[in-house]
Amino acid sequence: MSSVSGLSKQHRAVAREIIMHGCHMMLNHPSIIHYTQGSLRWSGIDQHKRISHGQFPYYGDCSSTVTWLLWNALHLKYGVRDLVNGEHWRAGYTGTIATHGKRVHHDSNIEVGDLILYGPAPTYEHVAISMGGRKVFSHGSESGPYYLDMDYRGDRGPTRRFI
Repeated sequence: MSSVSGLSKQHRAVAREIIMHGCHMMLNHPSIIHYTQGSLRWSGIDQHKRISHGQFPYYGDCSSTVTWLLWNALHLKYGVRDLVNGEHWRAGYTGTIATHGKRVHHDSNIEVGDLILYGPAPTYEHVAISMGGRKVFSHGSESGPYYLDMDYRGDRGPTRRFI
């Protein structure tokens, strides 16, 4: 599968490492991370929270959290435009994520940083980010953040790639 972001193979590998680091930071601090669908959900990007500086948002929902991870890996590192929601890294939800990126057709091709959608099509209701090995980082309506099996929900939908 070709690169959605236009990055070289080496830069895509670095972007995936950034995402893994961000997921692990958040998984190590679950008591200070809170679910919200209010305006604070975009605080990670609004306040320029940088994984490279050991920072992460304390508030978010599923779509803003995965967008923040990809913003760090793609935009901050390489200046890539918003391929995730098409909103200049300022807005979006699971439904906009579902219409962007490139579809990953087989589970064997899922890579770190791919987004897994859950719930009914076409807008879905939840998104998690692949951490590899059929595991996902999930933060959303079920709270979290959590490190879970990719099939932790019975309503798994398509996978979208942005790196």
